[in-house]
Amino acid sequence: MKIVVLVKEVPDMESKFKIIGDAKIDESQIAFKMNDFDEYAVEAALQLKEKFGGEVVILSSGPERVTKEVRQAFAMGADWGIHVSDPQIDEGDNYVVAGALVKAIESVGGVDLVLTGVQAEDDQAGLTGVFAADMLNFAHCTNVVKIEVGGDQKALTINRELEGGLNEVLEMAMPAVLTIQSGINQPRYPTLPGIMKAKKKRLDLKKAADLGISALGEAGSKTKFHKMYFPVSEHKAEIIQGDAKAAAKTLVDKLRNEAKVI
Repeated sequence: MKIVVLVKEVPDMESKFKIIGDAKIDESQIAFKMNDFDEYAVEAALQLKEKFGGEVVILSSGPERVTKEVRQAFAMGADWGIHVSDPQIDEGDNYVVAGALVKAIESVGGVDLVLTGVQAEDDQAGLTGVFAADMLNFAHCTNVVKIEVGGDQKALTINRELEGGLNEVLEMAMPAVLTIQSGINQPRYPTLPGIMKAKKKRLDLKKAADLGISALGEAGSKTKFHKMYFPVSEHKAEIIQGDAKAAAKTLVDKLRNEAKVI
């Protein structure tokens, strides 16, 4: 079984964020890591490989630093990978990036499954997997919490998480694209031997020209970026001083005044 896992590098949400000119994030103080949801996808792929054989290919798009996350997946047990590195692709929206990833998937050939996290921690768009499935003309399912492969390795039985804690059971043919929900498994930690082997594993570099992509950046994007800003808080907490009786009266008066305004 040949499985491609789409991995995204995202900012660590504990980092300090600073906006430059209403348009960009100052990355000088930001730590980056693998998207948590994608870690579950990598683990799901590795478990399928251990059961059915084959290979796991890691695919990521972004600047040079994303190779750290790809190597992390290698250390977990993935076989080889592709790094799509082109500033023109990075300047595009989810549609442009998904198109580049699809071209890279097609260059692998004979892919049975494409896995990725259900969404990215930064933009939380949940679009890449769905775009990729449509462009590849593969069957697809989102919010996957369980994967069972048929004996002929040509069909899948999928459990899909719905709101309210419900599961939907679906059957679909392969090849397919699945976006993986957190909690489907427990991602393994890279071992020391795995880390050492990861340094020597094959990582192909692909530019836009290598993938035959022409519509890049804003030219190929379906959305246009306008402004970035921090949400403004309209309400503030207030501590009411005094004894219980006085504080209670003050609170009632404030609530009455608030009700009159509304």
